[in-house]
Amino acid sequence: MSKEVLCSQCGQRHSLESTELVFNWPDEIFSLTEEERAQRCTLGAELCALDRERFFLRGLLALPVKGRSVPYRIGVWAEITLMTYQRIYELWSDPDQSNEPRLAATLANRIPLHQSDSRGLAISIQLTGPTTRPEYVIDAVDHTLYGEQHDGIDEHRALEYSDWE
Repeated sequence: MSKEVLCSQCGQRHSLESTELVFNWPDEIFSLTEEERAQRCTLGAELCALDRERFFLRGLLALPVKGRSVPYRIGVWAEITLMTYQRIYELWSDPDQSNEPRLAATLANRIPLHQSDSRGLAISIQLTGPTTRPEYVIDAVDHTLYGEQHDGIDEHRALEYSDWE
């Protein structure tokens, strides 16, 4: 049986299964035609590159939800430097990779429901292990995502993210 949550604002029940927002590619790569993507990109499920000059890593942006024990996670991409890409590649299968200090990056997706664009926001990457996606921490204290990540969101806000199209 699937878990459901009752939204305190709209009064409807929503399934918690498959309700998290996920971006399949960094915005820069998503905006390319299929032909351009095939010519200019090296695409993987967790890492990708554009023109062999720009590098991206898939990860999770966790937002604590009041009343839930598990945060709402947005699947996003971060743009990373070549040096960071190489370091992550070195640690890819290392069971102790979570001991690595946080790595600097920028968000590569526009997160909906925010007035200011989230692309290019400074973030920190925390590696979590060889079988889990890295976690992203918003460093830009002046963006509303920072507040949502540090102060948490309510159930209705989580559902707004899930229903965004």
